Amino acid sequence: MTVAAEKIMFVLPVSGGSGGANSVFQEADAILRFGVPVLIAANTGNVMGLRESYREFQALAGAIVGFDGPEGLAALARQHDVTTLVATTNQSVHTVVMARREHLADREVRVAYYVQDYEPLFYPYGSAEWNGARASYGADPDLILFAKTHWLQEVVEANHGVTVHKVEASIDHGEFFPDFAVRADPTRPLTIAAMLRPSTPRRAPRRTARILSTLAHEFEGKVRCVSFGCEWQEVFRHGLVLTGVDHRGRLSRAATARLLRGVDLFLDLSDYQAFGRTALEGMSCGAVPVVPIHGGAGEFAIDGDNAFLVDTRHDEAILAAVRGFIALPERERRAMALSAVDTGYRYTPERAALSELRLLSTGFAAA
Repeated sequence: MTVAAEKIMFVLPVSGGSGGANSVFQEADAILRFGVPVLIAANTGNVMGLRESYREFQALAGAIVGFDGPEGLAALARQHDVTTLVATTNQSVHTVVMARREHLADREVRVAYYVQDYEPLFYPYGSAEWNGARASYGADPDLILFAKTHWLQEVVEANHGVTVHKVEASIDHGEFFPDFAVRADPTRPLTIAAMLRPSTPRRAPRRTARILSTLAHEFEGKVRCVSFGCEWQEVFRHGLVLTGVDHRGRLSRAATARLLRGVDLFLDLSDYQAFGRTALEGMSCGAVPVVPIHGGAGEFAIDGDNAFLVDTRHDEAILAAVRGFIALPERERRAMALSAVDTGYRYTPERAALSELRLLSTGFAAA
């Protein structure tokens, strides 16, 4: 099948705002601009949320469609002559596979899984959800799996004995870009920022709040500490303590980008990162990131050059990296920021879209 004959449907049963959903939208937008029809299918309850979250992707406004269950998804695939159904979460894998097996057996429809994270780590060991996530990688012998980091590729292959193809990652540079005029302002305080996700333990919200508060106290009057990613009610509900930290709440993608353009150091203190989208978005804006050494961030983060790779399980390792950055001469901090921007601009939606089209239309993944 040629690229021109492709009709791709990403199955995205979420309300939006996550790194995985951001990836799907910016890459689907690029695929559509390349002249390949693309749809984004969400369960009916999330359709309006997706439309609201991604209003800036105007070309995709009419491409967001709703479904209920495998039969509803199959009906959409028939209606739009879809050639490839792409699951984006472990739950959607089972929906996609069942839709093809039980309702589309008379048609040539391929099934794929865009692996965004190692999802068994999301759930308690042995739970029904854990078993479902484990089973998703081998849910169908014809399932085409692909991921955007070598780490994620290797983890799934090692644990499940399946082939995972490597595709390119992407950053939306229409939103995430530097503003060197802001950074040249001599009155601007050195700014450290972090995202707080209180309901996601692997994102280490307590550690993040603790480190930010420690830095705000240690460098009071010299450094501004900022957090974002959740409302104050969530901070209180989860018992997090932010002292001396400017908490900005839940931000849109555009507001996040505006914030990051004035940030010098971005902290991602997660236990691990399958990719590390927000850190790379920050790099594209000129923010040097501190990222976990465990996971896939090492694919773009070079310790001491454009980022700091640390064992985030240890507060002292994190604090040593931050103190080291603050102690650098301003010209060396600026050099790291420029190196970060250079790295961020190697990742574009167009390159990611091409790698996905190459895989789905020819069966050959990116190198």
